[in-house]
Amino acid sequence: MNARIDTLLVHAGALDPSPEGAVVTPIFRSANYEAGEEGAADEVRYVRYSNTPNHRVLGARLAAAEGGEAGLVTASGMAAISATLLSALSAGDHLLCQAGVYGGTTSLMLRHLPRWGVEVSFVDLDAPETWAAALRPTTRLFYVESISNPLLRVGALDEVVSFCQTRGLTSVIDNTFLSPALFRPLPFGFDVVLHSATKLLNGHSDIAAGAIVSDAARVEAARRTLNHLGGSLDPDACALLERGLKTLGLRAHRQSSSALTLAHRLRVHPKVRRVFSPACPTTRASRGPRPGFKALVLASLWRSPTCPRRWLWSRVCASSPTPRAWAASRASSCARPAAPTPTSLRRSVAPRASPTPWCA
Repeated sequence: MNARIDTLLVHAGALDPSPEGAVVTPIFRSANYEAGEEGAADEVRYVRYSNTPNHRVLGARLAAAEGGEAGLVTASGMAAISATLLSALSAGDHLLCQAGVYGGTTSLMLRHLPRWGVEVSFVDLDAPETWAAALRPTTRLFYVESISNPLLRVGALDEVVSFCQTRGLTSVIDNTFLSPALFRPLPFGFDVVLHSATKLLNGHSDIAAGAIVSDAARVEAARRTLNHLGGSLDPDACALLERGLKTLGLRAHRQSSSALTLAHRLRVHPKVRRVFSPACPTTRASRGPRPGFKALVLASLWRSPTCPRRWLWSRVCASSPTPRAWAASRASSCARPAAPTPTSLRRSVAPRASPTPWCA
């Protein structure tokens, strides 16, 4: 299956025939395009409509890799989340959300959705027996992450799917920290999969992007909402994301292997109090289905908040993963309700043969 996905990430959705025989999708910088013979409004191509050749190639490629009918790329992960939620929910609706998700998602749900008449209840993904009590007659959607950001927990994803299917809820999962190279939520039973493509999908820290993959109707609804939000991805960024996808499988598996090595080293290190890692089966972070490892490790240190950067010899950064090893402290990237302790440091492992340098 991995070999097939790696092939799809290189070839799926490619323009056929390729313009001028190009083996790489050309960058179409035109904002406007000539209308077809009929001139139908639905066939108008325009960069804000996210339907230029660069957008279409990426959408088809991601859909094939994730096992969905259609895909859409956006200007950021938050653009993908916003377009999905606003296209699926209306004033008076209610959704369930996993507690401890990404801070930007939490802020959207607490600060903005209530202003538009949408209410949210946060639930513990480790306690499926409590979910039913949070339901309302107006509940429409359940939002989770395949691996939570920042605490790297893996919840009962199979029970989320069963819970939603039994009650007719739309299941939405943010698969940023795994990607289709490690876990495919749609064949697993989820309805919509989202990505911050800034991170693992692109893997080079040189663009901001997002992605939505689902059935054709849901993706089209999200695209129409995105048109009004102005979250279209620039064609140049599309080209960089397409380049990144071609090496996704290689990067994801190399980083995951190195993260497992690092997690085992940290668990026995005298300066480390606790390790959170989906790669390590003995930690709470890996309870439930383990769809794949990940290139991130969270370590809680015994020493002061000034220790982590010096101790791990890495640059401090607010996002991950990248070709280089990075570290993020609580203050740099986390919403306070979901944040680890002040002495915690999240390490993004670079796609190298081993997690170097290692500091005793």
